[in-house]
Amino acid sequence: MVIAVRPSKPSRRHDRADALTTRAEVGHVFVRQASARIFVAATVALVAGRVAVGAMGPGDIVVASATCLIAGPVEWVIHRFLLHARPDAWTSRALGTGTGHREHHLDPPAIDWLMLRRIDAAVVVIAFGAITTVWTLPLLRLTGSATAGPFLTAWALAAGGLAHYEWVHLLVHSRYRCRSRYYSRLARNHRLHHFRNEHYWLGVTTNLGDRMLGTYPTDRSAVPISTTARAIDG
Repeated sequence: MVIAVRPSKPSRRHDRADALTTRAEVGHVFVRQASARIFVAATVALVAGRVAVGAMGPGDIVVASATCLIAGPVEWVIHRFLLHARPDAWTSRALGTGTGHREHHLDPPAIDWLMLRRIDAAVVVIAFGAITTVWTLPLLRLTGSATAGPFLTAWALAAGGLAHYEWVHLLVHSRYRCRSRYYSRLARNHRLHHFRNEHYWLGVTTNLGDRMLGTYPTDRSAVPISTTARAIDG
């Protein structure tokens, strides 16, 4: 998501993703990043909390299914309307979310702007918890499901999704070439977003939002090369 307003603390070994050539090197840098540690720790804590509440039920299936359906569009909306907002937009002025992302586009492999700072990661986990509350509780009441356990399930999935986002974002900006078709496609599409046209291929961990919202062209050569892909202005 790259919401950081100021740079995260660089790794002691590398401060650029394009210095990483193997998956082991990417993993080494990933586990040393504050954002990765916070997201993984939050996921583990929430899973533990869910286990403590009791057995899983239909409500957990409901929220897990809904999470899978909305993950792509939510990622797309955040990328398009928060990270790519113009500097004079109210979201940029109030939240400062676009500043770090503009720096990221100027120098995509720089880990300072690629990974979240500790404080930003903590805020994002809490914000996703609040958002999870907004949509899960009415849905669970509507379906007659228990609320506490499934809410923790949904929040744990959100935290895990954030950890996965940070991992994928670091991985696709490294020099390591993914072997699986899924991650290879994500890497290729993200490079197109950065170096061909910043208005397309907005998904990072999934391109479902792009497919649903018209930013996943069937023919990439038909998409014009943008002159602002590096110096984005919204």
